[in-house]
Amino acid sequence: MTRAEISKQINDIIEFSELGDFVDMPLRTYSTGMHMRLAFAVSTIVRPEILLMDEWLSVGDEGFKHKAEMRMTELVQATNILVLASHSRELILHVCNRVIWLEHGKIRMDGDPNSVAAAYFGG
Repeated sequence: MTRAEISKQINDIIEFSELGDFVDMPLRTYSTGMHMRLAFAVSTIVRPEILLMDEWLSVGDEGFKHKAEMRMTELVQATNILVLASHSRELILHVCNRVIWLEHGKIRMDGDPNSVAAAYFGG
């Protein structure tokens, strides 16, 4: 993003992160949770055409976690192509329309989520 694009989004980033007045503090003074909230808010403000994800990110306390889950769902819905690495049956069945099961760098199975999940997880 350009500096101008980031400037347009800065208020949304601050509001979503719930850092309030802490946003003006030096980054080195942030707790791990504050770092995670800010990083999540910044990284999910972009709406890419292709999104690569290694697992599904859950950050923060229960209130923020719910808000983050909603943001992730919106991000996935706004993406044309999602490539997701996951071992979560529920997530795969909820988000994917095609699943490729990789084992030792080779395709073991490629198909619809229900078929591949049944073979991978059993039942």
